[in-house]
Amino acid sequence: MSRRQRCPALVPWFCTGLLVAVGLLAGAVQAETSVPRVAKNPYAHVDWQAVQAFVANLHSHTLYSDGRAEPEQLIHNYAQAGYHILAITDHDNYHTTRSGERQTEPTHETTWPWTRWIEQEPSQVWQRNGVETSAFYPQFGEHGMLAIRGNELTSDPHMVSLFNECGFTERIRIPNREHDRERFGCVQELGGLAYWAHPAHYVPGGHWADRGFSWEEGLEHFGSLITEYDSTLGIELQLGSQRELEEELFDRLLAAYYRDHDLFIKGSDDTHGTSVPATATLTLVLAEELTEPAVRRALENGHKFVGSRVDTFPVFRGITVDEQAHTISVDIQGHDGITWIKDGHVHHQGGTLDYGQMRDAIVRFEVQVDEVKFYSQAFYIE
Repeated sequence: MSRRQRCPALVPWFCTGLLVAVGLLAGAVQAETSVPRVAKNPYAHVDWQAVQAFVANLHSHTLYSDGRAEPEQLIHNYAQAGYHILAITDHDNYHTTRSGERQTEPTHETTWPWTRWIEQEPSQVWQRNGVETSAFYPQFGEHGMLAIRGNELTSDPHMVSLFNECGFTERIRIPNREHDRERFGCVQELGGLAYWAHPAHYVPGGHWADRGFSWEEGLEHFGSLITEYDSTLGIELQLGSQRELEEELFDRLLAAYYRDHDLFIKGSDDTHGTSVPATATLTLVLAEELTEPAVRRALENGHKFVGSRVDTFPVFRGITVDEQAHTISVDIQGHDGITWIKDGHVHHQGGTLDYGQMRDAIVRFEVQVDEVKFYSQAFYIE
């Protein structure tokens, strides 16, 4: 019945009631379709009763590139500092004559296996297509240490490659999309994972202004390649002097690309020294065990937080999405405050976020512990 039709004279009350009912139903349907929902929750499949927070550094250097420590020294330093996961990512094509560094010819070799430098033997080694990708050393620390085979592919912008042996002797100083696809393609073909290293260096305000992009060029360069390769997980934060610039870059990339493609942060200290920095940036990996399958699954799905070394780490006990109340609640032990960031701006303080009035929003939270922040991955409110 059209709303323009008149009611029959004998039953005007019936017609009027029907029109009112139809109007109410249409309004209810419209209201239902506008209810916000959490379309992306990287922690949705975390088994909080089973996982542990393993401390990881996924980007480090030795004397085999531009670091200062022998591989043996670096490994023992991180084991003694309480790390559970370590990737040595010496530059794949480094050539240096600087004092204190080992002079090397250009190569594409990875600093692997660790048994070339240490006496300890792994209890388990993982391979892909006959090539070693990681190993577990039970002798290091309370839980042992997972060694990840890695490399820093050094053409600009640099990228960290994990769980494979990709390497290139050629170094290109000017960003080159064709070469980037060659690098990411190698990692993906060999079943590895990758992420952009210290991307804030390349945008305005970064250290490498001579090699920098404009903001628009940087966002498009990083974001479009992240969305092109499933093996590319996101970007690195180092939480040093450029922390605010890194946060801005992360939030801008999320705004441009996260709705359609996963984009996560990793924390690494990119160490070049002979000791573990007291304020080293790190990743807390939420995994059931220290095996390549479990750790890789956590890295691929965003089951991680980024922070820095502290005397006592916060304990992440759970993240709950209540679809009826339209809230996200976090259960964290040992912190000094929780701040929610919405679309790059401070939005709320406290352990529970009400997203009932949000539309098309990207949110994340930061956990304060003393002077240190721990960063979550992002949620998308659709």
